[in-house]
Amino acid sequence: MPTVGLVLNPAARGAERARAEVAIACAEAAQPPPVVRSTTVADPGPGQARELLGLGCRRLVVAGGDGTVREVVGATDPVATVGIVPCGTADLAARSLRLPLRARPAARLAVGADASPVDVGRVEVWQEDGSSIRLPFLVVVGVGHDAEVLASLSPVAKARLGWLAYVTPGLRRLHRPGRTVEVRVDDAVEQQERAWSVLAVNGGRLPLGARLVPGARMDDGLLHVAVVAPRRLREWGRVAATGVGVRHRRHPALRYRSGQVVEVRMRAPGPLQVDGDVVPRAVSARITIKPGAVRVAREH
Repeated sequence: MPTVGLVLNPAARGAERARAEVAIACAEAAQPPPVVRSTTVADPGPGQARELLGLGCRRLVVAGGDGTVREVVGATDPVATVGIVPCGTADLAARSLRLPLRARPAARLAVGADASPVDVGRVEVWQEDGSSIRLPFLVVVGVGHDAEVLASLSPVAKARLGWLAYVTPGLRRLHRPGRTVEVRVDDAVEQQERAWSVLAVNGGRLPLGARLVPGARMDDGLLHVAVVAPRRLREWGRVAATGVGVRHRRHPALRYRSGQVVEVRMRAPGPLQVDGDVVPRAVSARITIKPGAVRVAREH
């Protein structure tokens, strides 16, 4: 019976290196070679995950970016273990889980480490034409300028620059005004926000050690809502200081709430991002969290 199944995104940077390192890690652990299934545009991970589970694989290793990881996690049997070998642009899921970013140590951990429960988010997005789409996520759902930055990025820039591809487009939007959004957390009264961005965060550790929400964990059973609403350019300094842990005082430029259900309505259609993947022309979303829904191989 196969032990390890590998869901591989062949378009990801370092995909072949990840494949080789997972095979080496299996050999070092005296396990059979991994059963490999590659993602496609038509099926970016769920079908491959279900097939490997049907073949008897009780450990699924994902080699790809945040989009591939969330697709596999959303289709995984709760009894199975998921391992992650990050090969994406930002790899926020791996960063938030404090996993290695280099292929060899990541593969060894993914194949051999014990697993612990991790929360998984679900978002239902309604678009301007009345259609809706349901997606899993591990890290963050965002509306506003952060989603617009992601929507503007070219695949070439992401492949060439990695996470640095986000920096220049983001800086160019810092001076732009916020958008009006209605936000409800759990059963609280809906609040109208004029925000640069509204984020529903499960994990959210960024490159260089910054965090979307200081103190948020992927196993605390909560969604952490961050309303990013600087009124002047100089207030971005306060937002940045909070992100790197220098300052945690409350201030109007960055406000937090926590709960298990978040509902967002936009005054005008716009992009919504789910772990870096963009849903265009969104008008509303309902975001939930399922505590401990997946077991992830990681250090304890």
